[in-house]
Amino acid sequence: MSGQVDRTGLIAGVVALAAAVGMVVAVPSLLPSGLRDVVGLGPERFADAPDPSGTGPYAFLATQAGDPDVPVGYDPCQRIPLRVNLAGAPPGSLELVMRAIAIVEGATGLRFDYRGQTGARPRWEGETVPVILGQPKASPVLVSWATADEVDALAGRVAGVGGSVAVPDGGGIERYVTGGITLDSEAFAEIDATDDGRADQLAILLHEFGHLVGLDHVDDRGELMNAVSAGRTSYGPGDLRGLAAVGSIDCG
Repeated sequence: MSGQVDRTGLIAGVVALAAAVGMVVAVPSLLPSGLRDVVGLGPERFADAPDPSGTGPYAFLATQAGDPDVPVGYDPCQRIPLRVNLAGAPPGSLELVMRAIAIVEGATGLRFDYRGQTGARPRWEGETVPVILGQPKASPVLVSWATADEVDALAGRVAGVGGSVAVPDGGGIERYVTGGITLDSEAFAEIDATDDGRADQLAILLHEFGHLVGLDHVDDRGELMNAVSAGRTSYGPGDLRGLAAVGSIDCG
């Protein structure tokens, strides 16, 4: 997700771009309650058991050569190793990452293997392609916090980036084998000071995890994977359909 905080005033609100390619998330806690109703920022929060049976658009970041209906994704029969670097993160961020993982696991059927904290720092070729040092298959997914001084992709109004690296699996298809999510530490610090900061931070994490497992932006404002969101804080019906699709590809 690319996202960031607009620091120009309370009435305008804190604007967080939250996607590997740029999603705007209005932080509802900075808006008067009456205005929240007008712009559609209601009390909606996360469901523990997402329902993928609804309708709504979704899109994949990449599909298999010659078959646009089959996404590039992680092997659903292998656990996805993941480590976290909490340098620059607000207090309690590890719990938020674990919450996001649980939601994504429930929506996709994929399983993550949390391997603890690390001092590794993020590097990005662009908003959806992390730089992996060493063998990609031996590199856990890295969730981290940074500033635009370190990660160029966080420049501007960007609160986070996320994506994965695909390699041929030897069977004629490509699979993601590792990836990264990097959140803007300054934006997260500002969001953390708001009343609904935890929920808004989690929304950014969920958007970036959507990119990590293979979802692209959509134009529907009812989806969390929309590039411009009016404050949605949970996956929409299309998001859930897309997440179910990336988690149901054939095992390697």
